[in-house]
Amino acid sequence: MGSVVASDKRKWARRALGLSFVLLVLALVSLYRAYPDYLEASDPESNNLVKVKPGESSEFQISEDTVLTALRLAEGGDPPADLRLVDEEGAEIPGRSPVVRIDRVGSDEETLYSPVRIFESVAEGRYSLYNDAESSNLWLVDDGALAEAIDGNVWIYVFYFSCCLGSPMGIIGIILVIMAWADRRKAPDQFLLVQDGSVIFTNIDEIGSVNEMREDINQEVSEGVPSPFVGEVKTLPNEPKEDKEEDSSNWKSWDEG
Repeated sequence: MGSVVASDKRKWARRALGLSFVLLVLALVSLYRAYPDYLEASDPESNNLVKVKPGESSEFQISEDTVLTALRLAEGGDPPADLRLVDEEGAEIPGRSPVVRIDRVGSDEETLYSPVRIFESVAEGRYSLYNDAESSNLWLVDDGALAEAIDGNVWIYVFYFSCCLGSPMGIIGIILVIMAWADRRKAPDQFLLVQDGSVIFTNIDEIGSVNEMREDINQEVSEGVPSPFVGEVKTLPNEPKEDKEEDSSNWKSWDEG
């Protein structure tokens, strides 16, 4: 029974690992197909609301609530913000500093852009961006539009699906392999044994008992088989001798008188 369960576990482990391998390969293929489109959509040089030179300002219009991110070139460190975002009424939008600075790669795969300020839930309207830096350009990108462009890519969905399903299937397959290996170690080793011309399966304990029985039989044969009447007293051959001795004593006593 244990060997059957272990065999079933190995079978399902092979299926899970095979499916995981196919899904992860599909994830790599989908990432390869989606990556160029992602680079083009996320490149601040080609997809921005405004690009402002040092000491200048620029106006722009947004048509719906969105998230805006200001970026500068990553030049060996975290560049300062040095900017102001003002709405059409003259009120400054404060924004916040990024918690984790993750540089964005340009479409040339060489230029790096570092985020310096994030403006969340910016309402529709007209705004002005001021670049107060002295020697660094400033880019402002619409991350809401970027998210919509990425979500519209079918290969992105294939990548998410393959990763989310392929990784757990691989973990399940590995667990089943470990369980089947543990069951195999617990089960007794089985061997082929030929008995009376028939091939049967047995384990190591049964082989040991069979060998002990064979040794006992060989020892008995070598010492001789005991007689079935070894414990009985053989009186019949001695009874006629006793009768003859009694007859002889009686004849002698009669002869003497």
